[in-house]
Amino acid sequence: MIGFLKYPNLPQGRVTHIIASDMSSEIIDELENNYHIKTIVPSPLGTISGMERYHADMSVCHLGENRFVSEKDNRCMIKTLSEMGADIAYSGEITGHMPRLNVCFLKDKVIGRESVADNAILNYCREKDIRFINVSQRYAGCSTAVVNENAVITSDESIYKKCIENNIDVLKTDPSGIRLEGYDHGFIGGCCGLISGNILAFSGDIRTYKDHDNIRSFLKNYSVQAVSLAKGELTDIGGLLPIMEEK
Repeated sequence: MIGFLKYPNLPQGRVTHIIASDMSSEIIDELENNYHIKTIVPSPLGTISGMERYHADMSVCHLGENRFVSEKDNRCMIKTLSEMGADIAYSGEITGHMPRLNVCFLKDKVIGRESVADNAILNYCREKDIRFINVSQRYAGCSTAVVNENAVITSDESIYKKCIENNIDVLKTDPSGIRLEGYDHGFIGGCCGLISGNILAFSGDIRTYKDHDNIRSFLKNYSVQAVSLAKGELTDIGGLLPIMEEK
């Protein structure tokens, strides 16, 4: 039996479906063939010109269980999710300046820039009594790799400080060494995602990243293993967003 994750980003069992960009067929093939995970690919955002227009964490946000917020023109993804039983709200217009869905959920907390976050997310947080941790980083979802409900990895200073203030265990890493076409570097959350409760999968070879030893040591504290889905340097593809798992 499979079902939607109860909490975004936090699978308990083996993940069966993720939302992710198809920028790398090698990664999709690896997930399908070796981990038996199906990838749902969002359509590129017409309101953004950079590579992030393909990123899943720009066009959709999993709120919890079967509830999602999506960019309204992402019709193919919306149809697929709806057929799977998802309840989908539509976001306001998404631009590079207003990445409305780029937040990071951690069970009873969410990290994001409140002035940018979509109203559907803010309303859901109020409805479910989820604490919103306000940071200056607009791309909080992309900037934060989730390890468990109270442990994350980031290179962003504002997220790092807010995590410490809110008793979230956090590893701060170097921002360089993650590829994102058109930019000096990408973000750690944009190149990974949990594909089970104890496996964090990376879009590239984790060994190419200068802080890989620190990451492995941090993950070991939570009995989480790092796996590499492709050769070469880590690439920010907008994250691997787990949405369904074996129950």
